[in-house]
Amino acid sequence: MNSQSPYIQILRQHGCRITRARRIVLRVLEDEARHNTSTQIIEAVEALDPGVGRASVFRSLDLFTRLGILRPIYISGSMTPAYVLMSGGHHHHVICSKCQAIHDFDDCGLDDMTRQLETKLNLRIDGHLLEFYGVCADCQAADA
Repeated sequence: MNSQSPYIQILRQHGCRITRARRIVLRVLEDEARHNTSTQIIEAVEALDPGVGRASVFRSLDLFTRLGILRPIYISGSMTPAYVLMSGGHHHHVICSKCQAIHDFDDCGLDDMTRQLETKLNLRIDGHLLEFYGVCADCQAADA
């Protein structure tokens, strides 16, 4: 991960130190490009650098969540969240309510609504997380 990463820039804008642990956790989040649990993130971090402890990973996840770099999502009532990077301040996906498969998509069509909310509520919206739930084609076929 280079120093021009938008996530490194967010850390700098908030006056946060750019530690080795934070860089490695961000690298894992960017490289994995999926919805990772803290256990999966810890395992990937340990594979890259066994010197980064679990506590550092959890502190990094907490900081990144507070800064809006990533968001926890809870699938099928799970108490353990998966984490998603908030690329460009937003993230969208459809979750199969049977097999828990997650399908990402880009265009949510919420630009007009975002502007309306900003005007109506006199605030600046920094991001959003949009989730739809349904039954995927594979699960529909299995039920048929």
